[in-house]
Amino acid sequence: MEKKIDLSDYQSKNNVGYCITKTAQYLKFSALATLKNVNVNDPLTLDQYGVLFALLQNNGIYQRQLGSVLLKDRPNTTRLVNILEEKKYIERREDPENKRKHRLYITQAGKEKINDLAPLKIKMVDKVLKGISQKEIDSLLSTLEKIRNNLEDDFTMQT
Repeated sequence: MEKKIDLSDYQSKNNVGYCITKTAQYLKFSALATLKNVNVNDPLTLDQYGVLFALLQNNGIYQRQLGSVLLKDRPNTTRLVNILEEKKYIERREDPENKRKHRLYITQAGKEKINDLAPLKIKMVDKVLKGISQKEIDSLLSTLEKIRNNLEDDFTMQT
């Protein structure tokens, strides 16, 4: 006989999935509110910021690789790349080893945009981690990595 799920426990502090999802939503809403309150001429979305940050760490990757890093499908990755290329924050360059492929690079303007937002990121991280010890942070990161590893085999995306 199949075990039934107790739905009354869905929004409980004991429901790991619910707690992770709720925390992720709070993080996103807080980051959006922080970005919204910034008085800049050319605001970035969280996804656009994610692309620039990913390219800072992995400059010269292929668009498919970027999609995998960001967990975005092909259409969304293409849309983000097109927008940021139009804003001159990133550029596509032909791969010298394979003329049919292009690599993505962050431009100087993109680096400056990330640097402009760095104080906000630091402020956000400070807010999120307030009152949490380094030991607790390390434990949380380790646990989240184990959860991701447990789920990784089930995850497939067209990138």
